[in-house]
Amino acid sequence: MDSRQRVKHILERKPVDIPAVQYYYTDVGVYEHGEKLNDLFAEYPGDFGPFTRIEPPVLDKNKFEPDGRYYEVKTDAWGTVWEHRIFGRMGHAIGFPIADRHGYKTFAFPPLPDYCADGAAFAIERERVLELKKGYMVFRGEGYAFLDRLIALRGFENALADLIEDGPEVNMFLDDLAEYFLLSVRKLLDMGADCISFGDDYGSQNDCLLSPRLFKQMIYPRLARLTEPIREAGRYIYFHSCGQITKLFPFFQELGVNAVWPQLPLYDMDSLAAECRARGFALAIHTDRAVTMTSGTPDAVRALVRKESGAFKPREGGGWFYIEVDHGFPYENIVALVEEIYAMRDAPTLRD
Repeated sequence: MDSRQRVKHILERKPVDIPAVQYYYTDVGVYEHGEKLNDLFAEYPGDFGPFTRIEPPVLDKNKFEPDGRYYEVKTDAWGTVWEHRIFGRMGHAIGFPIADRHGYKTFAFPPLPDYCADGAAFAIERERVLELKKGYMVFRGEGYAFLDRLIALRGFENALADLIEDGPEVNMFLDDLAEYFLLSVRKLLDMGADCISFGDDYGSQNDCLLSPRLFKQMIYPRLARLTEPIREAGRYIYFHSCGQITKLFPFFQELGVNAVWPQLPLYDMDSLAAECRARGFALAIHTDRAVTMTSGTPDAVRALVRKESGAFKPREGGGWFYIEVDHGFPYENIVALVEEIYAMRDAPTLRD
């Protein structure tokens, strides 16, 4: 079974020969650990694409404060101003381009990615996708976030108030946003992407940020607009959301979601595994990075991976291991994570 077959089986919740592995090559991981992280991932490749070596970033000294701490302020393509205090990680929004609900009417969306226009950029991306499809399932997407984008444009309290008030301005904006995202979705389907990835954070540490009623009223119809052509094309849908969002899983099932990437520490693993199994979701198994990977011991990392494997049963098609190196991971914990996962794939022990 090659990587493409393996991941396809998992998206369909079918058994696989060995647990699948996905790496996300973060700038901050290579920044903190250098070429040894590149070497580690190169020696133990995953199933979601060929290894790509990342050049360790070298930051200008003007990006550091006098006490040596990283600090940078950036404005994104949407006009939101972000304050960054950890290199390579999402910052905190401090400037919001839509000052009041009337601003929705005049807000100008940024240009879509180049591949959304017919021409050379689309042709190049299509060739790249077709080449990848020879060995891998191709996951593509631009996030397509409604709640996260609204919060970044209006601020947390204002965004939630606008959704609750359900005024014409915010509804018009969300409809326009859905049409904007839909152009990208259709282009990715045209170029042959196998799975379209979504990401929008709907939960707090304990519960959903929006009630199921408000989610169904304000977010669900726009997501349905985007997922409909994916389902019609017979492709797969992958959805990431931070926070505890069990109450929204019925909506995800209605939307045709095939796989989810949840914030695992907020769930009981066995209960989550049963819920995903009942709804037909495969699951990205992302080992706790907030505590275990950052401040735990290598033995604790190994034990948690074994617990995850027991709960989600990746060989039975229940999911795959997702490895993303965040800031502050001790290198020995990264090695323990990779080693324990690859032991399940009958790989040799990592060299010192």
